[in-house]
Amino acid sequence: MEHEHLMAEVSFGGQRLCIIDKENGNDQMRIEFLVDLYVLPESVEMKFSLDEFIKTLDTAKTELKNCA
Repeated sequence: MEHEHLMAEVSFGGQRLCIIDKENGNDQMRIEFLVDLYVLPESVEMKFSLDEFIKTLDTAKTELKNCA
């Protein structure tokens, strides 16, 4: 995956989940759920709080907005 613009990668338990990019500016950020996921050990359960996930996405979006 090659990008020439600012982006934030969101991961959980070492597993990459998605990328938020601002290629089209702060008002049109996009989220891309990754399809190139690698397999984690069975001991890592990919189940987590929806509220925490939304909070993480919002934090990433805010940090991207503050970047050039």
